[in-house]
This record gives sequence, structure tokens and C-alpha cells, in this order.
Amino acid sequence: MKLFTVGPTQMRQEILDVRHQQVPYFRTTEFSEVMLDSDRLLKKFMNAPESYKSIYLTASGTGALEATIMNCMNETDHVLVINGGTFGQRFVDLCELHEIPHTVIKLEDGEALTAKHFAAVEEQAFTFVIANIDETSTAQLYDINLLSNFAKKKQAYLVIDAISSFLIDHYDMAGNNIDVTILSSQKGLCIAPGISPIVISDRLYEERVKNNHIKNLYFDFNQYIKNFTRGQTPFTPAVGVCLEMNKALHLIEEEGFENYLSRIDSVAKDFRNRIKELPVSLPAFTISNAVTPIRFEQPIAKDVFTILKDKYDIFVNPTGGVNEDFVLRVAHIGDTTIEDNKMLVETMKSVIKEITGK
Repeated sequence: MKLFTVGPTQMRQEILDVRHQQVPYFRTTEFSEVMLDSDRLLKKFMNAPESYKSIYLTASGTGALEATIMNCMNETDHVLVINGGTFGQRFVDLCELHEIPHTVIKLEDGEALTAKHFAAVEEQAFTFVIANIDETSTAQLYDINLLSNFAKKKQAYLVIDAISSFLIDHYDMAGNNIDVTILSSQKGLCIAPGISPIVISDRLYEERVKNNHIKNLYFDFNQYIKNFTRGQTPFTPAVGVCLEMNKALHLIEEEGFENYLSRIDSVAKDFRNRIKELPVSLPAFTISNAVTPIRFEQPIAKDVFTILKDKYDIFVNPTGGVNEDFVLRVAHIGDTTIEDNKMLVETMKSVIKEITGK
């Protein structure tokens, strides 16, 4: 099996070695030290001050999105949501479910987020701006400066879902005045699903979270923050995934963070250059190094996905909705290389010829 998927990803052997070990008992000083060590590295790589508060949820990314809304927002807020695809829509759905007043910037298929979208809502007051910095369903990488500058102008808190961008694209939490960073283990960390870290700025913690007593036991951020002063979580975490996380972060540190990002950038650029040989095109907007969305000239995307999976044991990401017959997404994170790119493109040539006869 070879995964060119954006999560779960193709895991490095060092991570698989951790997975094969006995999961230890975790209410110990040793496990606390592992968690605090992971937190130190996580904040270092996102440029978050040590004083920022961390929550380690045993939940999917969607659980982290919902928990953030529950702990930080209420019915007196007015939230601006960037909706450029499946995961932007998820924020919209959560705001509706929790009755948080919101305005939506809705991007059409293939449309880039630009300053004109913010100009259209310039006259409105907002308390929060929410975006998936990389809209995974389309691979569009939003301009963080547009988001940050608008939030700052409105004196609004900035909430960023960086699940498929952090540890892949450059990300600067403090430098871009980001108040919440939401992550999930199976994307940029390239480990198993199960842990979703959330990092909160000092000002959001003091002004909102600290005195917000939500009617929810499992998702109450204050309980997580209190427990994490000693490197623990209030409820049983995905212990094995936590150990994978620590190993993954140390592997990045050993390689050198900029070297790590540069390697992903090289693999992404190499793939995008190689597919010029295929009957496909790329979107006009800026795309993340995490994944390349390729649009076929003919409606063969589902067939290509199925043959790659069933005949070659190669997995790429299908795309749902209006693009399901035309678009596949190929990830460049995890244990994939330029040699893997060569193999994939050559295999895709064979598959396309098998389907179209060309």
C-alpha cells in the first residue's frame, strides 16, 4: 500500500516502530514529561509563546472545531466565516448549530479569496474571523495577511484551522496575531488519527475562555488547561498517538524545521512539474504544499481513483460534490519522495490509457 493522501498519511518507519510498542500507563511523571516536551516543540514550530494555553483533545479535527466554538463564542458574537469548501462549510454548520451569529464569505468553485471579499463586508462589525488556512477539499491556501489584517482592523479574534497546513506550509501564530490554532494528528504530524491539539493566545484565554463555564464535561477547555499544567489531560488521551506525536516532532527537530519544510516544498513542486505530461490542469489560486488538486479534461477521476486503489494499491484523495468526476487530490506529506512521484505519474499514465485508450 502507498498513500498519497492528506490524512492519514504514509507513515515513516520510525513512527510505525512506536505504534508497535506496548501502550504504557499514562498517569505518570514520565508520560507528563513526554506531553510537555511535545507541547514545547509544537509551540516552537508554530512560533507560539510558551504562555499560550494548549488543549490536547482525543477527538477528530471536527471535534476540535466544535470545542473551539463552544468555549470561545456565544450568541452575542458576530463571526466572519470563510467558506471555500467542505471544511469552511463545517464552520458554518457549527455556527448555525450553536446559534452563533455569523456572516459568510462564500467562494465559488475555483474562486480565490482576495481583498474584494473583505471589502464587501467592510461596514460590518465582527468579534471573530474564522478560516481553514488550507481548505483541504480544494487545496487553496488562503493569504494569512488578508485574514490577519482584517481581524486586526476589526479588533476581532482570529481562529485558524491549520490542520492540513501546519508543519507543511510556513505558519507563524504570534507573528500573524492568531488567537486559536487548531490541529489534528493525521495531517501535518503524519501520525495516526486521534489527537487534536488546540493552542490559544493569552488574550483570548483571559478575555473569553478563563471565565466561560460551558455546560459540557468533555469539551471544557478550562479543565484541559488546568490539567496540562502538569502535562496531563482530564480524560484518557489516545496514549499511543501521543507517543507518536512526540517522536514525529523530534524527527522534525533533528532534520531541522526549515529543511523539513523545504523537502515537502520540493516534493510538491516536482509532482506539479511532472503532471504536465498528463491531461490535467491545476487551479489558478495559490495551493498548499500539502496537496495538489488535479482536474482531468474528461470525467474520469473516479475511475482513475478506483483503478489506482484496486489494481495498484495506491491511494489518492477523491473529491466529492460537483468535482467528483473531474478532480483528484494528491498529497505530498508523510513518507513520500520524488521517486514516489515518478512512480505515481507513470502509473497514472497507464491508468489513463487503460480508461481512454490514449
